[in-house]
Amino acid sequence: MVNKKIGKILLVTAIYFVVFQIAATVAGVLMMARKSSSIRSVAALEKSGIPYFVAIACGMLVIIAVTSPRLRRRMFTETNVRMTPGIFLCLVAVMMSGQIISSLYGSALEAFVNLFGYSATAQMQAATAHSQTFSMLVYASLIGPLSEEIVFRGFLLRSLEAYGKKFAIIMSAYMFGLYHANLVQSPFAFLLGLVLGYTALTYGLKWAFALHVFNNFILGDFLIFILRDVPTHQAESISGMVLLFGGLLGMWVLWNRRNEIKNWLKKQQEAQVYLKETFFGRYNVIITVVVFILACMGLEKL
Repeated sequence: MVNKKIGKILLVTAIYFVVFQIAATVAGVLMMARKSSSIRSVAALEKSGIPYFVAIACGMLVIIAVTSPRLRRRMFTETNVRMTPGIFLCLVAVMMSGQIISSLYGSALEAFVNLFGYSATAQMQAATAHSQTFSMLVYASLIGPLSEEIVFRGFLLRSLEAYGKKFAIIMSAYMFGLYHANLVQSPFAFLLGLVLGYTALTYGLKWAFALHVFNNFILGDFLIFILRDVPTHQAESISGMVLLFGGLLGMWVLWNRRNEIKNWLKKQQEAQVYLKETFFGRYNVIITVVVFILACMGLEKL
């Protein structure tokens, strides 16, 4: 019975993902139909955030339709734990340590798929690309993070919280990473989801949203913007140093708090059974296989 309930919750997120992808595709096709079908217009469409605005609107209808008033209140309920500037910066640093791990993983993935005659370069570029239009900036830095926090740290996290905080954080992070459908980006999104999930449960959804915006905007588009007049090689060196410093600080924070983390995890033993049943349950297996195949389709032949 419990496994069925969890499966149905995961199924809702799968429906959200399908609706989002279909809506974005249809909106893109309709935009193309109103313009010339030249390569130039296709390139412009790929940089636009407008199809994603439509996709988010359609996807959120799914979440609204299945979310009870009680769950909505829980999603946006304030916690009694106070967020401080120091804690926020520590969480940012931990996120940046995930970027270091993700960079190393990306290099290893590229070397691995090269053995089979494929390349993940396109997915790497998609994962690290900055916004080139105002609409994409608004989507990537504001609307996207807001909708993802409502879906993954709001609906999904709070729906699974009844089965344990550890379970809820891990599963919401897993689905968040999976639905990026990008072999390069998904692992980092999973690590980011762990930080955002912990933040949402401990400090509230608004702080998870703030961290998400900081990651997408400050560490992404804004950093690229302030380095726009710097030669490419120097800009890459500066951004790399920022990432390295922040990531090392994040690793230090995790090491310094290791005993607290271990003690917290020990208190969440009930999550073990649910995790095993859910990961190997038919709902999660089917969703994972389908999205993984979609992600693999993004690989390019050498």
